[in-house]
Amino acid sequence: MMAPSLLVASALLVCTLLHVVGSQNHIKNPKGPMRERALLINEVNADNPGEDALEYLELYHSSGQQAPLDGYSVVLYNGNGNTAYYVKPLEGLSTDNQGFLLLGSSAVVPRPKVILPKNTIQNGPDAIALYFGRRDLYRGMNVTSEGLVDALVHKSKASDRADDLVRILTPGVEPFLEDPLFRTTDESLERCQRLGSQWFFQVGAPTPGWDNHCIPFAQLNASSVLLNEVNPVVEFVELQGLPSTEVKDLVLVFVNGSNQINFVMEVHGKTSPDGLLLLGSDHHKHTVDLAFPSNSMKPPFGANTSAVALFRGSARSFAVGDTVSTVGLLDALVYTVGERTESKLQDTLTHGKPPFHVKEESLSNCSSISRCVCCSLTRDPSAYVLDLPTPGQFNDCPKKRFGQDISLCFQVPDCPKDIPVESEILAFLSLALEKQCGCRVFPAYFKDPVVTCQDGGLVFTAQLTARSAPQLQSLLQALSIILQSKEAVRFRKWNSTAVQSCSSGANMTESPSGVTSEEPKTIQTTQAPRVELLINEVNPDNPGSREDTEYVELFYPGPAPFELRDYWLVLYNGKNDLAYQVVSLGGHRTDRWGYFLVGSSGVAPTPSIVLPDNTIQNGADAVALYRSTKPIYQVNMPVTAEGLVDAVVYTARGSYRAEKLLDILTPGQSILYENDSHSTQDESLSRCRSLRPRDHSSFQVAEITPFRENACTAVAPNATEEAPRSHSMVINEVGVATGTALYQFVELKGPSGASLKGFSLMFFSGHEAKPYASLQLQGTFGSNGLFVVSPGQSSDGHSHEQLVKPSLWSDPSSHQKSHGVALFRHTQARKGAHVPDEIVEDVVVFSWETGTSRDQPGLPGPIYLIPRKGERWLSLSRCSSCNETFAVSDPTPGLENQCPQPPQPSLDLRMCLLTPNCSLWPPSPPVLASLQRALVRSMEESCSCGVSSCYIQELRFTCLDSILKLSGQILTRSEEQRQLLARWQANFSASPNPFPVDGRLLKVNTACPSPNRMEPSLKGHSFQPWETALIVVGSVSLALLLGALAVYYLKRRPHNYNTIEMNDRCEIMADI
Repeated sequence: MMAPSLLVASALLVCTLLHVVGSQNHIKNPKGPMRERALLINEVNADNPGEDALEYLELYHSSGQQAPLDGYSVVLYNGNGNTAYYVKPLEGLSTDNQGFLLLGSSAVVPRPKVILPKNTIQNGPDAIALYFGRRDLYRGMNVTSEGLVDALVHKSKASDRADDLVRILTPGVEPFLEDPLFRTTDESLERCQRLGSQWFFQVGAPTPGWDNHCIPFAQLNASSVLLNEVNPVVEFVELQGLPSTEVKDLVLVFVNGSNQINFVMEVHGKTSPDGLLLLGSDHHKHTVDLAFPSNSMKPPFGANTSAVALFRGSARSFAVGDTVSTVGLLDALVYTVGERTESKLQDTLTHGKPPFHVKEESLSNCSSISRCVCCSLTRDPSAYVLDLPTPGQFNDCPKKRFGQDISLCFQVPDCPKDIPVESEILAFLSLALEKQCGCRVFPAYFKDPVVTCQDGGLVFTAQLTARSAPQLQSLLQALSIILQSKEAVRFRKWNSTAVQSCSSGANMTESPSGVTSEEPKTIQTTQAPRVELLINEVNPDNPGSREDTEYVELFYPGPAPFELRDYWLVLYNGKNDLAYQVVSLGGHRTDRWGYFLVGSSGVAPTPSIVLPDNTIQNGADAVALYRSTKPIYQVNMPVTAEGLVDAVVYTARGSYRAEKLLDILTPGQSILYENDSHSTQDESLSRCRSLRPRDHSSFQVAEITPFRENACTAVAPNATEEAPRSHSMVINEVGVATGTALYQFVELKGPSGASLKGFSLMFFSGHEAKPYASLQLQGTFGSNGLFVVSPGQSSDGHSHEQLVKPSLWSDPSSHQKSHGVALFRHTQARKGAHVPDEIVEDVVVFSWETGTSRDQPGLPGPIYLIPRKGERWLSLSRCSSCNETFAVSDPTPGLENQCPQPPQPSLDLRMCLLTPNCSLWPPSPPVLASLQRALVRSMEESCSCGVSSCYIQELRFTCLDSILKLSGQILTRSEEQRQLLARWQANFSASPNPFPVDGRLLKVNTACPSPNRMEPSLKGHSFQPWETALIVVGSVSLALLLGALAVYYLKRRPHNYNTIEMNDRCEIMADI
């Protein structure tokens, strides 16, 4: 007999294992931690056709409404090494009024709330993880499940593996494949829900910022096609099958109420990328995939009782006037128009289920009968709803996110003997709800219905869905009234049956207040933020040489005084990322206002903990606040996020950096700058905009206020957040001139109606970024989000344009090679003073000199080269289609930028150049960049049409047998520019002049070899003659060695003992 202690130990072990499994399985158990947090990964598009410029991550809050996301963080993991390559805290963000938050590329429509640079989301095998309550996440960290809310491990190749990511993030769930062959266009991984409220991901059509379609294509095969939409007024039939699949051997048949066939049509063709095939009349305003035959009888839409059926077979097997049968039947829809009538059709085609009823007034609205239950349910009218037509598009159906689980109990005699079928109960409920609320309700509004017998009664469970939260609330209120009325229900032989809500059914009978999700009674839509001790103010740099008023102020926003037991303050050196001062706060408490001060002796009032003068370094350094019961923090320890509560990474010198401190302490943020030009007196970095820990956007430069409320100034909030820096106002276009004035105009872009108060433009020249002029901006952005500064009579600043004196554009140092304009905020730059890039919102630097380097020390950003020829005016325009931010274009002040991008015409670049030695052209990015610059220079010299490196996309080269082969694509802004560049390409190929590339000359008019000789790939490599000779010699030597070994083996091999011969000793010695 097992000992009691052993039984107890076994039970504890089992409970522990069950707890671990339940807490980690975030995909299979939606009612676990993932459901409690209510924020989910809803859709991921990591791989786009061609360039990854439309990738995005969509999050969804199950409240279906706007919800704050404080405490959540998104982490992207690399499957190669299982470390984080991107970390994004969601502090300060919220979902939209539908519950969605979009993170993605700038070209995604609608525009994401968080903008990611191109190619941020890797194709896989990788993972996306959503955490809650973790403040210590950073780029480069190892994968972890602590604090995990939801996760998705994805890949783009079936053979890819990500075992470690799966083991830690989604145990038991294999990586989901974003199969590029699933659709001929783009696809995404969408979250869907199975029967039983189990979540899963599948490949589907991208729907950023909108509900996933969740068509269960897995229930279809190549031979399965269903009726998807029938419109008796517009007269079309839409079929649903697999995406981009050929369909054949199908027959569409119309049947009248007497079971007689009155129209036959053979169906063939290819479905759309969404799996749809549209059949209709030639005069249909939408392009049909297959037209009804013109030489046949018109399909009898709109009859009193009709049916549309889809068969597998040949049209020769069906004849008009014959009685319909079920041989080869795939799907059928029986419907009535006007009065509800019974028909033989329902017994023949739909298993006796009631026909779909269409009211005559619905025909005047051109309504369609649309399938909303796919794809296992066939020959069932309860799968359809009546709604506006959507030919060639997904049907507009009730959504599960606006759903409520219901459980109804029917008091019936002899339940086990004769259970009513689901269709009877669905028909009763939809009719009763429609009558009560005066709205259209159909059986398809009830998802996953189940009928069972319990304790002698009948129990009906389902999920009642709607198209919106208000509609759901109306339906639930109507259902509550129906249940309270105790109206008799009739099923089959039972003439009177009472219906009521099941007491054990839980969450159903009362209508919720506000927006409701799948489980509105159990989902907490907002998270109560935990009150944390915070870094409130940092003053690391004092005026003059005396550093005796430095301090760090802490603040506790909860009940005070607050005990500081187990808290530690650590100061880090940005040069070596080591701690240079560690202060234990144990034994201390805040004052009754929640403040606590650590600082020098000269601070007034006197700090609670006094530090020697000049202890707090000026930067780039960091102040970190930790909580730990153990003394694990020591001087000279490396920077760590263990136990981290709050942190500030700062500098008093604009050019200093502290990348590692930022990555670990405040990931994804830029360094804070204590700008000494803010005031002639002392200033500090003061918390002003939020109580979010580890959030640099919460701070601003202000007057020092030790032991007092911070002296904050009002700042307009940003609307759209961009990664990695948050700038809602940017320079959108710079019009450059060729005379004494450098600029025609400067165009800014920002939120519509937003004020520019507190923002300035600064103009500089040379390599030291010293300003020669600055302009305080006045006015607001127009409805198109644009604001233009141009020369003219000074304006009053109350419009969407600001006019300035033309002398502002004149540069006293026009001999300089580089020039620039910067947009910055909160401070007026002093003439001749260096402007640190930490306060710069945006900057554009350009040069007329073709020999200028693209990147030069001292300049904030890359240098854009502008061709200078004649008096032509050009612009630098912000273009999302370019790898670099700006492209040369024609000026468009106040209008949409003219960028080289589709659908504008383009050219294929194919040319071969002759070089004396391929070793001079190794396959490397610098060589590729040199070739691109030389091509741009040649194009502009020929066409004078305003070309920059952005116009050459996907450039590749390879060198073999002294032939350098180039391939790529040339983008254009217009058909006129395309013709000019086509002429350049023709003249270039025929030119006898050499082509210079960084001092090396290439011969141009060289015929390209056949394609099988070389592949146009930057990764390719050509063998030199000495390499070929070495390979040949090595091969011959290897062959001789193998032959010698074979001979030796045969000589030494034992002979057959049945034929032993005695060998001569001399022969033996000779053999040896």
